[in-house]
Amino acid sequence: MQAFGEQLVSYRPPVDTKTTEMVRNSKPNGNKEIVLNWITPHQKWGIHSTYSDNLLMLTLSRGGPIIWMSEVDAAEAGLEDNDWVEVFNANGAIACRVVVSQRVMKGMTMMYHAQERIVNVPGSEMTGTRGGHHNSVTRIIMKPTHMIGGYAQQAWGFNYYGTVGCNRDEMVVVRKMDKIDWLDDDGFEASNTEQLPRPLPTNPDEA
Repeated sequence: MQAFGEQLVSYRPPVDTKTTEMVRNSKPNGNKEIVLNWITPHQKWGIHSTYSDNLLMLTLSRGGPIIWMSEVDAAEAGLEDNDWVEVFNANGAIACRVVVSQRVMKGMTMMYHAQERIVNVPGSEMTGTRGGHHNSVTRIIMKPTHMIGGYAQQAWGFNYYGTVGCNRDEMVVVRKMDKIDWLDDDGFEASNTEQLPRPLPTNPDEA
């Protein structure tokens, strides 16, 4: 830690993960796209022992996945509270509603973690598949100083401790969705049937 100058907490400038430029305006839908800093704070309207699709939790939230955005950024992107939006970068895409709030700082958008892809998740216009969740647009970035030691609190494991806050440096593109496709038509179901695993043969001669 001394060799890397990290004996004490110190500022590190944001890492440019280069995940927005390659996808921005690549599949336009007629709505304005803005780039914001992606933040994933601790779970809201949910508890660790009960998923947020529990009826009590759903009555407290919008009944599905949501992101939060400042009034200033929402106005710039032509968004109103509860609009359907798409959040994406080179890592993945999320389809959800937007909560416009004066309590959110300009230049960032956040999605409370542990919003599972269980209820009210339409398809993504970017990917053509069902929208993702808070980690769909992030990737783990390893840091060598977090893999040192092998003792006490420095015993490294592949968990959040094994990464750094570089996911806080992630940027995403946000835009209003043009069409809300729930991907529940017959054509979608038929196309996905081909991807299901084949049943195991019951007759040894068929193996």
